[in-house]
Order: sequence, then structure tokens, then C-alpha cells
Amino acid sequence: MCGIAGFATADNLDKSEILLDEMLNSIKHRGPDGQGKEVNEDFSIGMRRLAIIDVASGWQPIYSHDKRLAIVLNGEIYNYQELWQELKKKRYSFTTDHSDTETVLHGYEEWGEKVVDHLVGMYAFVIYDKKRRELFIARDRLGIKPLYYFERNGRFFFASEIKALLKSKLIKPEVNLPVLYRFLMFRVHDNGEETFFKGIKRLLPGHYMTVGKRGIKKIKKYWQPRHNPQFSSEKTDREYADEFLHLFKKVVKRHLIADVPVGITLSGGLDSSGVSSLTAELMREGVDLHLGGKLHTFSSLYPNKTIDESGYIHTVERYIGSEPHYVYPKVEEFWQDLSRWIYHQEEPTISSAPYAYYRVYQLAHRFVKVTLSGNGGDELLAGYLPYFRSYLTAALDQKKYFNAVKEVVAGWDIYKRYFCDLIEQKNPFSKNLKMNELLSRAFVGQGGDFQYFISRNLNERLMQDVLYYSTPNLLRYEDKNSMAFSIEARVPFLDHQLVEYIFGLPIDQKIKNGWTRYVYRNAMKGRIPEKNRLRRSKVGFTNPELDWLKAKADVITDIFSSNTFKNRALYDNDKLLNSFEKWLDGSPGDGLIFWRIMVSELWMREFID
Repeated sequence: MCGIAGFATADNLDKSEILLDEMLNSIKHRGPDGQGKEVNEDFSIGMRRLAIIDVASGWQPIYSHDKRLAIVLNGEIYNYQELWQELKKKRYSFTTDHSDTETVLHGYEEWGEKVVDHLVGMYAFVIYDKKRRELFIARDRLGIKPLYYFERNGRFFFASEIKALLKSKLIKPEVNLPVLYRFLMFRVHDNGEETFFKGIKRLLPGHYMTVGKRGIKKIKKYWQPRHNPQFSSEKTDREYADEFLHLFKKVVKRHLIADVPVGITLSGGLDSSGVSSLTAELMREGVDLHLGGKLHTFSSLYPNKTIDESGYIHTVERYIGSEPHYVYPKVEEFWQDLSRWIYHQEEPTISSAPYAYYRVYQLAHRFVKVTLSGNGGDELLAGYLPYFRSYLTAALDQKKYFNAVKEVVAGWDIYKRYFCDLIEQKNPFSKNLKMNELLSRAFVGQGGDFQYFISRNLNERLMQDVLYYSTPNLLRYEDKNSMAFSIEARVPFLDHQLVEYIFGLPIDQKIKNGWTRYVYRNAMKGRIPEKNRLRRSKVGFTNPELDWLKAKADVITDIFSSNTFKNRALYDNDKLLNSFEKWLDGSPGDGLIFWRIMVSELWMREFID
């Protein structure tokens, strides 16, 4: 159930219904199976349905018995069966066969705004209360499912995608310059309520709001996890690993709940390997993926490229006995798809890497309606090398000098590259390219008072990335990529109960003895191939993006030289062209700087111009 939209109704109900239809049609890709709507003198709300659970009778809006309440929901409630039984004991009667959405509706009748505390899942839902003449809108704790909104002339609009909001014609698409500046300078986006579109906001993860006819009444945060700042362990490594495995297997199992075919996106990395292997194990225990007993995996391959993960992917496929499917993205296909991809992403991306997922979901659409991925595991379990810096500073702050020295020695084979890169970045005489040198004087400083704060404590740093700096944009990429092809993408690692457990683990269950993801590697022993469990490299779903930029240098030069680009007055155009030419000739620097500039321009041409 994957696309919702609505607004405070204007005086003319017929025109309101036409506008609602236009908004819903713009997100038809999110829900091609059907449409439902409620239009009254207070609010017009509707949904496009991708039927996953209760295919036959779970149509929306769903109404309460007295017709006072109506709900539309985007997402899945994984504990709906337990809620169903609990609410039946409280004498609530159900009109659907087993719709997870109906449990949210009756849960709201029982618990009011606190219904969110009872939900396990990914969701953005809207409940219309006829008696109060208001909307109750909530988004899941990690922000897996999107919800955008704006207010204009006393009217409120909401939708699962920004393109639906633009159908209102009440808000002109304009660039939100502070957001664009922070994106270009710091690679930060999706980290707050502001979007790249001026005036359009997102309801933040773990928040709900109430909305009346005259606009927003209240926005409240309902979830804030805590982190364990310490190294000290109360249990043995084995006890932690057993606890983790028990919970993780439970989480994966509930993410497999569906009445339609389910598959796995397999990158070959540790996280997707674990999700794939536990899924195969659960299938042997009787879980049905509605594919005739087969487990379908979907992967992106780049033969003869340094980023090719085929060896790790094939090892997992053989281990779990999956039926594999592959895409082989090419540079020409990427440039042909680029405009359409930007249209679906709706906002710029920090690299072209998410395009690999776009192609994988394009393939998966032919076989399944639901996929599980390993997204979020790196940010939760310290899978990236820069996290080692926060490990070291935490050890030094807590006088764990032996831990710090031991970790440097044990992990030197992988950490030394990070140290070298860090030294180069801090070198005041470095000739590396810097974004601020390419911006116009008028544009520099447009980011306001933004500060990119990185905690010295590893667990707090991980929480920052999961809640603010990294995972939110990864979830946006995955939602938009999958929904472009009418697939519901699920992310077991970001189940909030698993997230809370991992945040509560000691620091040295994340990094220890030269290993990242320490507790996870221990938990997966005997459950994924040792080649994958003990790998020390990190690639994931990506593409040879720098090569792809160089392959189309003439196209990028034309973009940077165009009058449209120059007239925006955002860049020092001569310096930009000169720097791009030098980078093509081999000068040092981060080539993705040019990607961010280019994709921002193409986004403006797609949505602003």
C-alpha cells in the first residue's frame, strides 16, 4: 500500500476530487493495483495501492464502524497479527480479512496518538477524524516511508512524493538555496525537515502531526533512541552474538510476511549476505515466499571492473541455493536513463551509485512485488573505515589506551589507507580540489548556521549517521528506486527494535580485534560463507561512477558551458571548467564534486525550469 496524498478541501468538492485524482495519478507507479479516496468538506485524502497483504479485501480508505474515522496508509505493519488479536480481545470488529492497515485504525480508536508506540513496521499514514475535523499523520521511527507536505494560503497538502504536491499549482517549484549549498559543500541532504524545494517539507522520522482545516496544529517527536557510550561488556562475545542472532532472525522473519512473491537484493556484502542466508534458513523452516519454494536474488554485476562483486555474490548464491538474476549496467544506459532517474529521485543524489539499485529493481519487477535488502547495516555496525576514528577518540577519552593500540595494530592492513587519506585531507598544502573554490561569491555561505558535528564516541557517531547524516538519504534512494518499478523494499536492519538493541551494545561489539561489525560477524558464523563473513573489503551496490563521468566529459562540459547553467550565478564558471579539465587530465581531487554540481543542474532543469 504504497502511495498516499491529500489536502484540506476547498469550497468546490468536484474540483477537489479532480485535483486529488491528478495527485494520485502522478504517483501511480507506487500503487498500480488500484485507487481509493475520501472527499468531504474538510479534507480530501486518497491512496494508490500496491497490494501486498490482504490482497482481496484490504482496500483503502478503511473506515471505523461508526464512519467517524478513515485511514490511508503507505507501508507495512509487521506486528499486525499480534495487534489484531489484542484488539479483538478488546471487542473491536474487523471488516477486512487480515489488513494490517485496519489494525492501525482500531489502534487509534483504542490508544489515540499513542498508537505509534504499538507499531512495528515502516509507515506513513493519515487518519481523518470526522468529529474533530482534523488529520492525524504519523511517520515510522526510522523514516523508511516518506511523507512530504506544505502549507499555502491557509491550506495544507501532503503526499508520498513531491511531484504530487506540485500538481496543486499552489506552490511554485523554487530552489531551496541553503539545502543546495549544504549538499554541495558537505554532501549532506535529507537530514532535516527542509527539502531541495523551497516551502516543501518532510515530516521527520519518528514524528507525528495533527492538522486542522486552518493548518498544522501540532508536530511531536515520539521516538528517540539512546546509545551506550561505554566499552565495558557485561557479557561474553558469544552471549552477545547469540542475542543478536535470535533478534535478527526474528526481525528477518517478520519482514518476510506477505501474500505476494518476495525476493532479496544481493550485493555480496556482509549485510545482504546475512539477510539472504537467514531467509533461506527460514524457508527451510516453513516460511513461504510465494515463489514455489524458490529464493530469488537480484544483483548488479560489473565484469572485469575493480568494483565487481560477482565472486562474493556467486558464493552466497551457491550457499543458499538461490535462483539468481543479474543486471549489467552500462555507461550509455545510465546516461539514457539519467533524466528519468532524477525524475523518480525528485532530489539530487551525492553520487550516481544508487542507479545500480534502480536497475536491480527494474529487473526484480518481473518476478516479485517485495524485496529485502541489507541497507542500514554499515551505519549501525560501523562498517565503514571512517568510523575507526570515533572508535579511537572514544578509547582515548575513556583512557582505554590498550584498546586503541591493539586496534591499530590488529586492523592496520585496512586502517592505514584511511589514515593516509585523512592526513592528505588535513594537509594545508594539498592541491586537492575543494568545492568552495568553485562556488560564486554570492552563493558561498548560503548554508546558514549548519554545522557538521561528528561525535568522538563511536556509538553516538553511529546514531548520528543512522538518524541524520547517512541513512535518511539511503532510505530515500531505496524508496524512490523501488517504487519507480512498483516494488516494496524492506530493510530488516532498520527494524526499530533491532536498532535499539544495536545502539545499546558496547562500543567494542562494533569494532574489535581489527574487525568491523564484530558482533554481527560472530552471530553469522556458520550461517553465511566464510569468504563473505571474513571479507575486509567494502564495495556494495554501486557503479564505476568516475569512469562514467570521464566517458561523458564532453556532455558534462556542454552542461557547464551552457547559458542556462551560467545564468544561475551559483558557480565561478571559468574556474569550474578549468578544474574539470585538469581533473580529466589526472589532477588530484574528488571527482564526485563535479557529479554533485552536474546532478543539481539536471535536477533544476527537470523540476525548477
